[in-house]
Amino acid sequence: MNRTSNLHIASNVALPTPGNLCAEIAPTESQAAFISASRDEICQIIFGQDPRFLVITGPCSLHDPEAGLEYGAKLAALAEELKDRLFIV
Repeated sequence: MNRTSNLHIASNVALPTPGNLCAEIAPTESQAAFISASRDEICQIIFGQDPRFLVITGPCSLHDPEAGLEYGAKLAALAEELKDRLFIV
């Protein structure tokens, strides 16, 4: 019988588990504080305790890291400019 599966696969590499990734790239204390504060703001917006609109945006994927950094910088500037009306994630 002829082989029909994985004809063009040179090798397989197992992906790290989520637990291993979290241990390997754990956030710093300041990053963890930022994450916690951002989550609190999102909850307040969702439950109507904060009048701003929650905007979840971004590319679905990145194939060009330089363009991704440029996009992020522009989005951060816009988020700062509109922070009184919008919470941009």
